[in-house]
Amino acid sequence: MSRSLRFLAALFLLLPVALASGRERVEPFPEKPSPERLVNDFCGIFSAAQADSLEQALVAFDDSTSNQICVVTVPELGDYEVAEYALRLANRWGVGPSRNNGVMLLLKPRGSDGYVDVTIQVGRGLEGAIPDVYASRIIRNTMGPRLVKDEYFPAVSAACAQLMALASGEISEPRDRGDDIGGVIAFIVFVVFTLVFVLAIIYAAKKGGGFGGGSGGHSSGGGPIIIGRGPGSGGWSGGFGGGFGGGFGGFGGGSFGGGGASGRF
Repeated sequence: MSRSLRFLAALFLLLPVALASGRERVEPFPEKPSPERLVNDFCGIFSAAQADSLEQALVAFDDSTSNQICVVTVPELGDYEVAEYALRLANRWGVGPSRNNGVMLLLKPRGSDGYVDVTIQVGRGLEGAIPDVYASRIIRNTMGPRLVKDEYFPAVSAACAQLMALASGEISEPRDRGDDIGGVIAFIVFVVFTLVFVLAIIYAAKKGGGFGGGSGGHSSGGGPIIIGRGPGSGGWSGGFGGGFGGGFGGFGGGSFGGGGASGRF
């Protein structure tokens, strides 16, 4: 066999291998943490105190609303765009309970390429509460000015506060409480309070004393009585302080379909 034929034969044999390697993509995905956490700083850009405070806030939010927000930082994206990387990672980990109400905020800090890449991927169950345009505004207006100065934790924590405010408007039923017993109790308390208040008005009207007069000098407490627990009362919207109880129960196999937004700074 001539040298030319041998060269062509070798080229023919190596061609499938070359094509296969050309299609092969780097898979730089971290394994799901054990134990599972909502804040996963694989780059070490948060201090221990920062990561812990944000973890506690997100765990408290998950426990009170059944919405999971997972924060991940990675040093590289391999061959993926940041949105596709986060989408694949969120589905691999199963972020969000079975109702698919999960959010992944993924950030790659500034590296040799000179850019910070960030994305917010929204689970299928929360796409109505966090539309793409809202996610884009959070990245552009809340995170962008901070990320250009490499202020990673302020950018992430501010974004999480806004995401929690949005997500709590879509699904706000407590997890693992059973048959909405908490809502029933709150309703009963509200009815009893209303009846007592109405009866007090009727009694005062009959006695002619009203609510502002009389010699006793008693007041009703100096302010309205508020029954229920609003999104701001759980402690997560005011700076992520400590004091939250319980621990993260784990991801629930949530599904992501590509809703969200991305940015580069």
